[in-house]
Amino acid sequence: MMLANTLWTNSQKCLHAVPAPKYCRSMDSSRSDELDRFKRIDLVAYAGTRGFVVDRRASSRNSIVMRHANGDKIGVGKTPAGTFVYYNFKGDDSGTIIDLVQTLDGGSLGDVRKVLRDFDGSVAMHAPSPTLPFKLQPSQHDASRVLAGWMKSKPIGAKGHPYLNEFRGISVDVQHDPIFKGRIHIDSRGNAVFPHYNQSGLCGYELKNGNASGTTFTGFSPGGVKGLACSRPRPDDREMIVCETAIDMLSVATLEGAHGKRFFSTAGQISPMQAVCLRSAADKMPRSDSRIVLALDHDQGGQMIAAQIREALGSMSLPIVEHYPPSKGSDWNDVLLSRRKCDGTTLQLG
Repeated sequence: MMLANTLWTNSQKCLHAVPAPKYCRSMDSSRSDELDRFKRIDLVAYAGTRGFVVDRRASSRNSIVMRHANGDKIGVGKTPAGTFVYYNFKGDDSGTIIDLVQTLDGGSLGDVRKVLRDFDGSVAMHAPSPTLPFKLQPSQHDASRVLAGWMKSKPIGAKGHPYLNEFRGISVDVQHDPIFKGRIHIDSRGNAVFPHYNQSGLCGYELKNGNASGTTFTGFSPGGVKGLACSRPRPDDREMIVCETAIDMLSVATLEGAHGKRFFSTAGQISPMQAVCLRSAADKMPRSDSRIVLALDHDQGGQMIAAQIREALGSMSLPIVEHYPPSKGSDWNDVLLSRRKCDGTTLQLG
């Protein structure tokens, strides 16, 4: 709000400067250009001069995490336009380097200009941070916000996720299988959280929840984009199982076992970026005796996704098999719940 008020005040001054409107417009243009230039200053380098240190293990090509001795933690991303942005994991403030300076120092926009003018090309940078093996890459999604949301969620406990246990029939053993370690979290609202990855790292996460009354919630991370939710690969895997949702992915693992399989969820119809991710995943499968299994919903939507995936993977040498639930209109969790019911296991359908 302080930034907005300052800009409004400057605008009002120009409106009333009748004797020199051309000069005023020129001055406003110059100031705007300067602000745009500030937003392209390497925010990681600047934060380093303010005591923030890169957390190498938590960082990725799309979001660099930095910590301060006072407990603050920020994530830094870069937009396709070349603007650096940050998100404060602790204080929930966010924005460009201009907002960071105001958060750290207070003061007016004029004070911020003075600070960044001094830094812009004239101050040596001696950040005590480790050297990263990559450079921050522009991201189409709000990488810092996605990372913040994921890091605020927690791994499921020894008893598994309540929603997956009670309403989806997912085996606790499957939830804790080593291939799903770190791939199922629970957030502050009790949602099951399934991370999505693209070739640059974490890019979003699926959200799922429900209750005994039959109300269900399906969502995706604010600011995120769909990549692939996936299990952890093993060298002896021979089947690449592609499902529409993380729930279906875990349902197939519960029904048919997880040995020798790599599981993936697209969270619905696939985008061009997801097609690239699927090709990359298929390319990493062992060449000998491997195959791709499309374990999709038995409906028109599932068949449409199957066609999209076949087109995306048409150049791959691996055979592709379509594997649908036996009953039309059903998904793999429907199959699991039906089987549990037949086995006499009490389940509340959500």
